[in-house]
Amino acid sequence: MEYVGEEFTGLRLEGGEVNGILFEDCLFTDCRLEGVALRGCRFTGCHFRGCRLGGLKADNVQAMGNSFEGCVVLGLDWSALLDPRKQDLGFLPFDSFARCTLHHCVFFHLDMRKFSFAGCDLAGSFFEGCRLSGADFSGCPLRGASFSHCDLTGADFRRAQEYSFSTEGNQVKGAKFSMPEAVGLLYGLGLQIEEG
Repeated sequence: MEYVGEEFTGLRLEGGEVNGILFEDCLFTDCRLEGVALRGCRFTGCHFRGCRLGGLKADNVQAMGNSFEGCVVLGLDWSALLDPRKQDLGFLPFDSFARCTLHHCVFFHLDMRKFSFAGCDLAGSFFEGCRLSGADFSGCPLRGASFSHCDLTGADFRRAQEYSFSTEGNQVKGAKFSMPEAVGLLYGLGLQIEEG
């Protein structure tokens, strides 16, 4: 089944399965998908506005070039939504996030150079082996977010909050930070800091 250029408003799905559907250039507004099993589906060039996506189980799902505005996405492994060959060519399952909450999401070996997460809540999310040089994390709540073996050269963390990650396990040359949050980087070096 295919939906091309369709609009879905107020769609509510809790549990159950969605099988073998292609969504291309569709608009999803105020939709809620909780605990849904997506199997063999494809999302290309779709726009999600004010949607909540949580506890999705994705099996053989492909996503590319989708945009998200004012959405809540919980626990999604974004890297599992992209064919490895397309991932190697620098494609992403998403084009943009604007004012989104992305809690406990996984970004594994994705090329997100100069990508903007500005103003998004990334609490508890996990970035491993990602290319994030020049990426914009300004104003992002990052409580419990993890960065491991990432290229963060020139990334912007100004006005980001509650981050703490290893400067040894990541490349951070030229990255921008603001006080007092930047002190959290010193904890990753095993230093003891006392307030004067």
